[in-house]
Amino acid sequence: MLSRLSLSSSGRQVTKTPSRLLKHQEFHGSAATFAKKHPKQIKKENLAKRAAKVAEFERTKPSFIVSKPAPFFNTLHTPASAYAEQSTGFQHFLSKEDQQFLFEETPKKVVESSHMAAVDGMEEALKAEKQKVEALQKIVSLQNGNAKSVQIWNVHQAIDWFKQKEGDTGSPEVQAAVLTVRIHNLNSHLNQHRKDKHNYKQLRNMVHQRAKLLKYLKSKDADRYYKCLSGLGLEPRAVEGEITL
Repeated sequence: MLSRLSLSSSGRQVTKTPSRLLKHQEFHGSAATFAKKHPKQIKKENLAKRAAKVAEFERTKPSFIVSKPAPFFNTLHTPASAYAEQSTGFQHFLSKEDQQFLFEETPKKVVESSHMAAVDGMEEALKAEKQKVEALQKIVSLQNGNAKSVQIWNVHQAIDWFKQKEGDTGSPEVQAAVLTVRIHNLNSHLNQHRKDKHNYKQLRNMVHQRAKLLKYLKSKDADRYYKCLSGLGLEPRAVEGEITL
């Protein structure tokens, strides 16, 4: 039997129930414990959890243009910064070696190979050539270029920043960087002209093309892929997930 019989002080028999059974009965006797949630209540809670997850996903969704600042973008020019007085860029892909040859070495060679030094003296001849160099610098300066010249200069900066070797213009990193420059340029245009549907379609195509290049790079070399993402200021979700613009 589950209960025990014992004698009380008056001689009557008293039934005692073991403590383990009392605990068992107390646990199962609670109406709140046995109460089951209604299916509609369960569905409502699940929908609320799903909505919270979707809201958090949308809140943390990275930008498909640029997710975070990167040092690479500090080297680029906008038309406004290119036209500023402190701008030192030049058009026509003039590298530092080209600038040194054109603005420093060439005037000296011109003076040495001509009769100007014998007639006016070396110092006066170099001074005259220096004036010509200053005029040439103003002509090829980025300050006197148009928006297209600024974009070409930025493309050249992207190639220099992401090239894998000298003369590299076709690696996935370089192509993705060049596309990023074009995406930034087109995005700034669309921010001012929101009804430009044709260029908006071009922006979407370039974003998808860049994602395809980066996915290809990931399949070939994951280390280069993550290094390129960091350099471009992009997050993996902006490339690997669903792209919506």
